[in-house]
Amino acid sequence: MKKVIIFRTDKLGDFIIITSLLSAIKKKYPESYITIVASKLNFNFIKKYKLIDEVILYDKKINLFKKLKIINYIQSKKYFASFCIDGKTFSNICNFFIKSKYKFG
Repeated sequence: MKKVIIFRTDKLGDFIIITSLLSAIKKKYPESYITIVASKLNFNFIKKYKLIDEVILYDKKINLFKKLKIINYIQSKKYFASFCIDGKTFSNICNFFIKSKYKFG
């Protein structure tokens, strides 16, 4: 199974732009497991999206300990590909530490 993580911690419209990417991943790898790191603004919408298997909530207002806990959780997984599309500092740090065959962004 190909595990893919995508960082989209910005607004809902920005997430909608990447839905074609999600469809392409599922078409190429039907058994893929897609994780999205989402902001508080788009978390509830993304949770309902059928192509997504896991959504990790990232709220920029949380304390450093909780941010480190999220980074540790993400880093503990092994991914086929990671996409840091939002350009946020948190996402870039996570993408740096991720165990992934392919890194984009």
